[in-house]
Amino acid sequence: MMQSVFASSASPWKRRASRRGGRRARAVRVTLVILFGLLVATYGFSVYTIRDTFYRRTERLEATPESYGLASESVSFYSADGVPLAAWWIPGDSACGSVILLHGMDGADASTMLGHAAWLNRAGYGVLVLDMRAHGRSGGNRICLAFEEPMDVSAAVDWLLAQPNLADRPIALMGLSMGAATAIRSAAMREEVDAVVSMSSFSSVDHMLLGAMRLMGCPANLASALAPFMRLALLTVYRVRPAIASPIHDIPRVSPRPILLIHGTMDDQVALDNAELLKEAAGDGTELWIVDGAGHLLFRSEDFSGPEDEQLRAGILEFLDRSLAY
Repeated sequence: MMQSVFASSASPWKRRASRRGGRRARAVRVTLVILFGLLVATYGFSVYTIRDTFYRRTERLEATPESYGLASESVSFYSADGVPLAAWWIPGDSACGSVILLHGMDGADASTMLGHAAWLNRAGYGVLVLDMRAHGRSGGNRICLAFEEPMDVSAAVDWLLAQPNLADRPIALMGLSMGAATAIRSAAMREEVDAVVSMSSFSSVDHMLLGAMRLMGCPANLASALAPFMRLALLTVYRVRPAIASPIHDIPRVSPRPILLIHGTMDDQVALDNAELLKEAAGDGTELWIVDGAGHLLFRSEDFSGPEDEQLRAGILEFLDRSLAY
């Protein structure tokens, strides 16, 4: 009789405990499903954002060499993966080396670098102004953030080396933004490159995107939380690990060849710490020039030829003259 009373009194407690345990288990399952859904949605949105932003062409074509009074030749060749490429060759003094100019990606193409070609050419340098893939007169339908563009630069180097009157001249790469990142990566891959001028390069794409989010006012904690999704999305879209296929990974291999890293303190697209990280990772022969008050383009005059930019032009030419002397 006593055993029956105890069993009867314990049953409601057990039933209540069982119900509470069941509710907790369901709550945990629902929470996990919601979290998983948020993770998938964030990853999917990151992939969409990258595709929507970079699966496009840029055809600025705002000028030609003749617009700057430059005699030129239109040349063409193919990258290793078959993308047709176009460039302008602007002959220089036979006693000087050759400079391959590389544009950025924000509404830029080879035509936006012709102002730089003009003052370099006046100093005697032959200049190859390249439209990288998905830009200007070249083929391709997606911007590749310096992941694939080194193949374009390698083809440009091959073109210079194939010219009998140019093959023995030293070669420098000079790029802006994505073009600067491409220049660093290309120099690491091609030992024929003798020097690099990097203007406003990012250290890696993922670090650049993280910094861009912060510059746009995104809270640091949120930007850091989104960073792994951005890296995974870049891996999905481009089939590369952004930390490995990056200037900061490749720059030690350029040493001891000279590199000039130039960055502005007011760059609102690629944060200044990218240049500092690159300098820290680089080997011997790398110089860092921080330009106080300069923005992402560094130069203040529209065609890069104004008196306010004389110090920049002189500093770059002094570096090139010193690095390419032969």
